Amino acid sequence: MSGKKIIIGLLIAVVTLAAGVLALDVPGKLEMLMEKSAVEQAAGNYLKAEKEGNLNQVYALLAPSSAYRKTHSYDQFLQDMASHAPVKVNTYRIVNVHRLRDNDMKKDYPDVEKFVQVEVDVTFKHSGENTVFNYSFTFLKEKGNWYKG
Repeated sequence: MSGKKIIIGLLIAVVTLAAGVLALDVPGKLEMLMEKSAVEQAAGNYLKAEKEGNLNQVYALLAPSSAYRKTHSYDQFLQDMASHAPVKVNTYRIVNVHRLRDNDMKKDYPDVEKFVQVEVDVTFKHSGENTVFNYSFTFLKEKGNWYKG
């Protein structure tokens, strides 16, 4: 009987210790848990628009506070797209969402609430299906919505 009490006591101690360790990291993990699906949806929408050549949607999903959006109207964006050789996304897969952080550069980016990195594996139509490129895109949260930075 005392052996069972010792084992139960040890289990309680281990669970308590584990809960304490998790409690120290809960704020970051909870925030990521709450934001992850919205980030993945925004990234997926952006990549899908790229794949489908939906330039209106691509432009709409660029962060309003980005340097590009601030200096280029939609018509200028279309001109830029027409003047560059098209690179068409064939496939994409979101690999990871990480480094969610508050905006500590409010002076430079006053409208940005948060930043996050989205790691994506992409193949392009011109490069063949077996040539996978890995990119890390920055996404920005502005006025409650996620956009490509």
